[in-house]
Amino acid sequence: MQHQDNSRVNHPDGSPQQGRLQRRASENGTYISSFCQVIKRHGLTMGLLASLGLLLPNSWERLYNTMAPLFESPVKYLVAAAGLFVFFHVYQRRKNRQADSRHTVWLGYLLFISIVEEMAFRLFLPNELGQVLPFIVAVVLSNALFAAIHFITLRWHWWNCLFAFAGGLGFSHILHQHGDLTLVIFAHWFFTFMNTPEPPSSRLPMHPDPRTKP
Repeated sequence: MQHQDNSRVNHPDGSPQQGRLQRRASENGTYISSFCQVIKRHGLTMGLLASLGLLLPNSWERLYNTMAPLFESPVKYLVAAAGLFVFFHVYQRRKNRQADSRHTVWLGYLLFISIVEEMAFRLFLPNELGQVLPFIVAVVLSNALFAAIHFITLRWHWWNCLFAFAGGLGFSHILHQHGDLTLVIFAHWFFTFMNTPEPPSSRLPMHPDPRTKP
């Protein structure tokens, strides 16, 4: 799969690009504008943290318990996943976006990131911190770390990280109330898609740098 690397995309005035979610890059810095960059910087980080969480005591038991509703009614969740997938493709087409294979892979990536982030920050970390801290404090700290990682890996604006923190608290509440990790993953997948419905490079126009002669 080919990815256009727009890591040095500039505005017409030559200043480094700034996105809806992402902070402006420094003059010699990198602007995260390709799918590959997102996977390397954010996807691998979150995947590693979820994998490390599986090494914690009782992590597999916690995972099994919160996945029990899926094991008990797999068809219901498969239908829900298919419904979301169809909705995402219809949404992309109604917004005049080309729903090609690259967009399909992007949907798969968003599902992956929803799974590993919920495992790491709504299940493993708060339960582990809850062994030595009041559980509400453990939940707040876990979601604060969740938001901070977005600030570093994706270079989000601080106010978008605040929304990520608040959303994380909401997901923690759903998991605590229902004990259904799959439900929280689907909610995360939906809201993540609505926030970023396209692969990064397809959203960024390439503006010529007036300081560079043809």
